[in-house]
Amino acid sequence: MRYYLLLVLVTCATYAAVSVLAAFAISAAWPRIHRRARTAVSSARARAVAAARLAPVTAGSVVAAILSNVFLRYEPRDTAEDPGVLLMIASAVTMALVVTAGARLARAVRAGAECSRLLRAAGRPAQRSDGTPVWIVDSEYPVAAVTGIFRTRLLLSTRIIDECTTKELDAVVRHETAHVMRRDNVVRAAMLYLPDPLGLLRAGREMTKVWAAAAEESADDAAAGHDVEDRTILAAALVRVARMASTPAPRWVPVLAFYEGTNLESRVRRLLDHGRAAHAVRSHAAIVLLVAVAVCTVILTDTLARQVHAWMELSVRLLP
Repeated sequence: MRYYLLLVLVTCATYAAVSVLAAFAISAAWPRIHRRARTAVSSARARAVAAARLAPVTAGSVVAAILSNVFLRYEPRDTAEDPGVLLMIASAVTMALVVTAGARLARAVRAGAECSRLLRAAGRPAQRSDGTPVWIVDSEYPVAAVTGIFRTRLLLSTRIIDECTTKELDAVVRHETAHVMRRDNVVRAAMLYLPDPLGLLRAGREMTKVWAAAAEESADDAAAGHDVEDRTILAAALVRVARMASTPAPRWVPVLAFYEGTNLESRVRRLLDHGRAAHAVRSHAAIVLLVAVAVCTVILTDTLARQVHAWMELSVRLLP
């Protein structure tokens, strides 16, 4: 029993230590990251901000998995070591993050279940002329959204269908389809529902908003391209849908991907200006991934893994 207790404590403590340190490091670097990404093209800005936003969770998970592997390989099953107070506190931090994230996820699951029940009871599956499958919902509230993470469904309310022109409705569908193709729902779910310490910091919340704005602009670009008429039509659709939303959204409405009421003026101006001048941001994600794989491969070799285990043993014995 003590063996498995130590395994859990070491894993959780490692995750807490690495993810919290990475969260503070990213928080300190956020102003510089923001300055560099601010004038980038929207798709590159969304990728860069998402990578930085999810870096603490990724780093914590990778390092915790490595040390857990080392523990399982070299820790004696009859270990008699007692965990120290710091180890238990660090583990408690991870547990708190998991419980908090679990509560958010539970609320999202309940909302998703309520939306699914509504679709089964009142929704009507349909297919547009271009072959795009949609669910039509009788609602006075303007709903144009992608629901689900891996099994995505495009929802359209009857009010949007009735009041938008054919070209505006096409622009709305192209915008939502762009969110699906970019897996924006998966990225958003990772930001909201993982045990992430950065989300508790002001910088983390700002990064989430900046990413959401960049994701919307990127979907706008994918829906309208550089064509003046298409961009004007999408801008008109944005304004029209915004005017429809005169009441709070119903409880069953999922996290909207098309109209969230944020940065609307900026998006409309950007569409009518036919896109602000932007530059590409050099992505270092592939380099970081290769370095991480190389480090993991080296650490998991027998010689270095034994050394890492020795450091773990020393830490458990010396930490109060």
